[in-house]
Amino acid sequence: MLSHITLIDFALADHLELEIHQGFNVLTGETGAGKSLLLDALSACLGERSDATQVRYGKEKAEVIATFGYQANSPEQAWLKEHELEEDESNEIVIRRVIFSTGRSKAWINGRPTSLTELKTLGRLLVLLYSQHSQQQLLDPPYPKRWLDRYSGLQAQATQVKSAYHAWQKAAKQYQSALDAQHTRATQIAQLEQQLEDVEPLLEINYQVIEQEYDRLSHHETMMQDCASIMYALDESEQNLLQELGNVLRRAEAQQSRSPQLEQVYNSIVNAQSELEDASATLRQFVDRQSFDPERMETLNQQLEQFHRLARKYRIQPDELIAQQAIWQAELEQLNFLDNPEKLAEHVAELEQSFLNDAEQLNDARLAVADDVAQKLSEQVKPLALPEALFKFDFQPFDTPNAEGLSAIQLLFTANKGIPPQPLARVASGGELSRIALVMQVMNASKADAEVLVFDEIDVGISGGTAEIVGRLLANLADHVQILCITHQAQVAAQSDQHLLVKKQQTDPASSTIVALGEPERIHELARMSGGVEINKTTLQHAKQLRELKFSS
Repeated sequence: MLSHITLIDFALADHLELEIHQGFNVLTGETGAGKSLLLDALSACLGERSDATQVRYGKEKAEVIATFGYQANSPEQAWLKEHELEEDESNEIVIRRVIFSTGRSKAWINGRPTSLTELKTLGRLLVLLYSQHSQQQLLDPPYPKRWLDRYSGLQAQATQVKSAYHAWQKAAKQYQSALDAQHTRATQIAQLEQQLEDVEPLLEINYQVIEQEYDRLSHHETMMQDCASIMYALDESEQNLLQELGNVLRRAEAQQSRSPQLEQVYNSIVNAQSELEDASATLRQFVDRQSFDPERMETLNQQLEQFHRLARKYRIQPDELIAQQAIWQAELEQLNFLDNPEKLAEHVAELEQSFLNDAEQLNDARLAVADDVAQKLSEQVKPLALPEALFKFDFQPFDTPNAEGLSAIQLLFTANKGIPPQPLARVASGGELSRIALVMQVMNASKADAEVLVFDEIDVGISGGTAEIVGRLLANLADHVQILCITHQAQVAAQSDQHLLVKKQQTDPASSTIVALGEPERIHELARMSGGVEINKTTLQHAKQLRELKFSS
């Protein structure tokens, strides 16, 4: 769960620190107050795109620090162990993101620099975000199938079907390409065999190693002269560096106890002396082992000439020859494989059958759970002013099986008793889509691995008793996960465990802050949300009643 977040010069925030509670947390505030401030900061901290506009006006950088707790044996812990980022036994993840006014950014996980790719991967394990525009996903044809797979735990099977399909298609294309090239096969084989024969004498030779050795032998005389000069200066001359450094070190040692800075100077000189002594010893060993071998130099010269000749012949760099040999070998094996076209065709057929088996198993699994899931969805939607809601998953076989499986899956819906379900996009109104999307998100969230769920104004388009039921749905879900929710609905906010208020302050420049409300302040904010600008006894009484509903439900 998210336990703490700090914003420094981020957007409208000057310096903001928040403790986030377990359970159901809501953020409210007047229009324009900056309710998205916390979610934008959290998104940036989890690797999403950032830009210079997120840096507070007049500042050089913005900073976000978020602390998450995690359970033992969780996916987050496994990820941390894999990347050697686990911190002792604290069971905490501290993520820091710094965004500069130039547009650049840096990130750290538990104090170690990390890439945004790694940050995004970890972020998906920690937090799931649902936005107010999620109902548009319902109109995307693949969405019902993907939602069904996720809710029913069939994602791994679906991924396996896609992999099997792509393996089959790749092999089929290779087979067709090989057949198309059959008439040139003999010529290609001869050419590849010649190329492999050319490179074979070089397979056990490392080009970079012999090139460096040849360079060393070519400059043997000047190299040894310079090495001798270095050794003379280090410890052989009457006033050599090590001797002079020893004199300096004795003086620094005598004064080190009189100041922390002098102690630091002394330690630096000790380190320098150690480094120079090591350098002198290493250099002496190197010089003792050197000898000029004309025959070895001639051998190296011949090998390098061979590398360069073949590199010119095949128009590649000399150090790429060995890697190219592996490519030629693979191409030759593929052409030789065509020598038995029946075997290649059998391979394609085997992959096709493997795909069809996986796809059939997935289709059967989807059919087995579809009716039960549709019934659960219907029951969850009915309390949201849709008492006759009925859903059904419709399976229509593809003309040709593909990576998605054997069947197209539509979500059918009716809000009226006695009327058969029709495709959702055709019959559902905007308000109905909003409520259906909300329920589907809550149902999926209950199956999520992430322990933090963020809902960004997903209750848009609902009010009254429907909003109260949505609040209860989220409150019940918060028994299992931590929820952050931006809302305009007092009925939803009243069900929360922690109420955070976003306020804009007309400082210069303007700033926003977020404060956790106590019970009296919470009643006042609920009255503002439900009653508008004027807050009176009636709106306050209504706000108290909304809070009482939470504790009585």
